[in-house]
Amino acid sequence: MTGTGPGSAGVTARLAEHVASVANSTLDADDVEAVRRLFLDNFIVSLWGSTRPAAGRVREWSRRFAGTGKSPVLQSDWVTEASVAALVHGTAAHSYELDDTHDVTTSHPGSVVIPAALAVAAETGASQSQLFRAVAAGYEAMALIGTAAGGLATVHRGFHPTSVFGAFGAATAAVSLRAYSDGQAVDPEILVAAWGHALSQPSGSMQFSVEPTGGEVKRVHAGLGARNGVLAADFALMPELTAPRLVVEGTYGVAASFGGPLREVTPGDHLQVHTISYKPYSCCRLFHSTIDALAEVTDGFTIPVERIAEIVVSGPQLVADQHLTVAESTMTAQYSCPYVIGATLAYGPTRYDAYGEDFLRDEQILAIAAKVRFEVDPQLEQYYYPEHFASSVRLHFTEGPSVSATVVDSVGTAAHPMTTAQLIAKGAGLAACDNLPDGSRIAVLLWDDATDGRDLAALLAAAQSTEEHP
Repeated sequence: MTGTGPGSAGVTARLAEHVASVANSTLDADDVEAVRRLFLDNFIVSLWGSTRPAAGRVREWSRRFAGTGKSPVLQSDWVTEASVAALVHGTAAHSYELDDTHDVTTSHPGSVVIPAALAVAAETGASQSQLFRAVAAGYEAMALIGTAAGGLATVHRGFHPTSVFGAFGAATAAVSLRAYSDGQAVDPEILVAAWGHALSQPSGSMQFSVEPTGGEVKRVHAGLGARNGVLAADFALMPELTAPRLVVEGTYGVAASFGGPLREVTPGDHLQVHTISYKPYSCCRLFHSTIDALAEVTDGFTIPVERIAEIVVSGPQLVADQHLTVAESTMTAQYSCPYVIGATLAYGPTRYDAYGEDFLRDEQILAIAAKVRFEVDPQLEQYYYPEHFASSVRLHFTEGPSVSATVVDSVGTAAHPMTTAQLIAKGAGLAACDNLPDGSRIAVLLWDDATDGRDLAALLAAAQSTEEHP
């Protein structure tokens, strides 16, 4: 059902009731395992992202807030109030296009919900089980509100879903943790109030995607969503500071203002944490199926590129609109269809540094990128998007017949999940970075039930604060 008429009334209230029930219920073993894997991936990605210059500058900016709270700041030796710590962590998590994805909303929940939750958990002293419940509820809110609001339509309208929808997920996690700290159940009314405040805070223009430089601001979009969510949760506890209630379905609600036609959303049998896609490749999720299709047509990347005359990639209109920009920065390289193909064929799909500044003028990459042509495939888009980021690749050789392949669900999706071992291996590059724990050490702590929110927040800091826990 679509539309904003009487039949759509109560969407926000119904979603709040459902999300509160998740926050107030015990997660089953499969749910806990899923959340642990989300944390593992987020920590690996965030530590890698923290080495990026933009993330480092945001971290240094946060020093001015040192001592204002109890939340450790990622890769630092100071603590701040929760919203600042969440902003720094979220920015780092989104700093190298390796964070998890909710495909239907084309958003990255882990880089928003987990930073907000961890910052508040460090402040409140939440147990691991409380932290995991809050994160599961946050993913649920972000995914379902984003889906109801139109999901992919948000990108076409020029807004970044990670920031827009992320504030609702981050607010949910923060509200939940504050309720647990007070020994209370999560109140759906407080959730609605927090979402009302989040509605006034969306940020993140997609303009970064169509300019060759200036794209590092995209990294901060996740940090802003995390920060905004923490603030929204705090404001919701101020009865004098009222906020709208028809957050999703209202005349100027999230669907009408930032998304598309309002969609009826029914929570499934499984939590949204089980629907998340992980990224084995450090580029926009749209191109992960492209890379897997490329592996098929090149026999596992064994065909010499000299034999290839042309590479035709087919996919949705969105690629034509936002992903053919000349790669003049790491951001545009990771968003550029031709560059992604060039980097993959030149150096393999898991060479993360191939998107770094030192490779932007690489002759091998640019020579291959020049052979790439993109075609919009309306049928592919109609049948699969946004639930599946399908794409096709067709190779024309200098001699011999052409070959082609279509991939609907890439490696890392729920249909073809990455194992925990693969997630740990994804962070192998961390060994080359100073003072960063590897994935195995992170996993040991995450799979230990005694590890609480403060322990996990301290893990992401280069040195623990000298302040005593109360």
